[in-house]
Amino acid sequence: MRNFYLVQAGCLYGDTYYLPYAAGMLAAFALNDERIKTAYRCGRFIYSLEDIDSAIASLEDPVLVGFSNSIWNYEYNLEFAKKLKQAYPDCLIEFGGHHIPPDTSYLENYPFVDVLTHGKGEEAFRDLLLYVSGEKDLATIPNISYRNAKGEPVKNAASPITITDYPSPYLSGLFDEIIRTSPYALSCVLETNRGCPYNCCYCDWGEINSPVRLFPLEKVFAEMDWMAAHKMEFVYCVDANFGMFERDLQIAAKLVDLKETFGYPNRLQVSYAKNHPERVFQINKLLADHGIGKGATLALQSLEPQVLENVGRANISKEEYMRRIAQFRAAGISTYTELILGLPGETVDSFCHGLCELLEMGQHSSVSAYHCELLPGSEMSTPSYMKKHGVKTVCTALDQFHCNDMSDTLSGYSNIVVGTNTMSVAGWVQCNFFAAGVQAFHHFGLTQCFAMYVRHECGVSYYDFYSALLAFIMEKTAFCRTVLAQVRQVLENFVTGKGALTIIDTHFGDITWPLEEAVFLKCLYQKETFFAEIAPFMRQYIKDEALYADLAAYQNCVVLHPDNNGAAAAFRYRFKDYFETILSNAYQPLQAEAIRYRFSTPFATKDWEEYGRLIVWYGRRNSRMLYSSAPNRIEEIEENA
Repeated sequence: MRNFYLVQAGCLYGDTYYLPYAAGMLAAFALNDERIKTAYRCGRFIYSLEDIDSAIASLEDPVLVGFSNSIWNYEYNLEFAKKLKQAYPDCLIEFGGHHIPPDTSYLENYPFVDVLTHGKGEEAFRDLLLYVSGEKDLATIPNISYRNAKGEPVKNAASPITITDYPSPYLSGLFDEIIRTSPYALSCVLETNRGCPYNCCYCDWGEINSPVRLFPLEKVFAEMDWMAAHKMEFVYCVDANFGMFERDLQIAAKLVDLKETFGYPNRLQVSYAKNHPERVFQINKLLADHGIGKGATLALQSLEPQVLENVGRANISKEEYMRRIAQFRAAGISTYTELILGLPGETVDSFCHGLCELLEMGQHSSVSAYHCELLPGSEMSTPSYMKKHGVKTVCTALDQFHCNDMSDTLSGYSNIVVGTNTMSVAGWVQCNFFAAGVQAFHHFGLTQCFAMYVRHECGVSYYDFYSALLAFIMEKTAFCRTVLAQVRQVLENFVTGKGALTIIDTHFGDITWPLEEAVFLKCLYQKETFFAEIAPFMRQYIKDEALYADLAAYQNCVVLHPDNNGAAAAFRYRFKDYFETILSNAYQPLQAEAIRYRFSTPFATKDWEEYGRLIVWYGRRNSRMLYSSAPNRIEEIEENA
């Protein structure tokens, strides 16, 4: 039998790799064809960035090797393919995946790549195997590019999307060998449908602006049973808009049932639909009640109307956003909002004010300000779009968070937008600096209570508060200034091509942290110094020394720390009720009353490395670092308790 292989090299997240789902889908679909099943053997999957020479040495006479290309592995794939062609000149090398551009440039630039697959890959990969065995002609295979007899690149037309189901790599047993032999923990992907009806210009989801095809529910359930049986700790649902369909509630219920029965899966990450709020709420409530969900998405990308027009987006109204915040809060569900920094039309003022407008609208739980990245299959990456909006980019080595240091690893590069017609490169640095401070101090909780009190009792907007706090830190402090100065230096280095947008601090493990998480961890690690240094700033607003001391003590207690689980403290004000009302998008005056609170969490951590992983990395979207977020608790207790 002839041997084919598939390479989908992924990153190591802590001690975990993802199973190579995309590669598995290609193999499962191809082997479902009897012609291929009888003529070919699927060799081992290469699912990590392993040593290339050793990997090639492990192959047995490959006739076709397919590479799944993403930002994190395409440079690795190119080096692998180059060496593979030298070792096996007659082996057909196919490149597919998200990072393959829609043109034939890879064929022009890389002579060792034989075929490109554009878009959907299952049918094309099957047909390429039939081509190798002499049963197909390259000219008849849709969605591919190749070189003709004259050596000229040729791109075939795309075919209509007709398939509504694919064989499962899980149920086919294709990953059994990985599970049996892998020394790593493993996570997996769940796909219940394919397609997306939207057409955001920065997105390369795949089949965007296309009809959504639902996979058979019985197969989806069977895959979920497999995941539970094989103890998949983390499941990433790759549906573009989970919650769009009524049956998504059934899928969530199935996950809950499996978790309750078998203990797995433990966590689920999804991208939620935004136009089905009640169904999405029901799903989140179900998942949150059983400790599976990672919070509810309230994505906006930007609050600037011109930006939304430029990128093909539309937001829900401010009133609807605030209603959903309150609804989820009342149900004990954290929400998170995603912004994208660097979109055309955004200015320094619109971004920084927009970030703080989220606080005014009640988003105190979690905000992620992602960096706009040019993806090869997106409209934004086309020359005409870039010229129209003055898009400037920095090409940087792979910028993955929560990974081992990859500076010496051959993986891939990202093209990060650092300037447009409306935002200079210096402005981009300023926005990142401001966002890192607001996220670290407010959303992770270090100054959240201070800011809320000053906003409601002193009438100081969140924007003015955090602008002044960051200026104070850079002018008047020592330790805090050092922390933020590192952030600014990372940003300045990045825009000149000298480094990634991450920080490694061995106190919290040998992994990369996004800037805002690094700031939070460093300040919490030295929390006595942090609170002492910002005290003069806070006293500008809170003149009553007794009130300030009490509020500062509560602010200190409300943030999880490896050593303070179960701690109790006495106060002279009902802070919990006061801040809970604000978090629910309402207001009631702070009441003076002697009271005692206990602060407890089920997420006890033994050291700072575990704290960083469980509380900050895994728990960011659930605001796990705050006792004011469920399932953490702030309980009123008796004086002697």
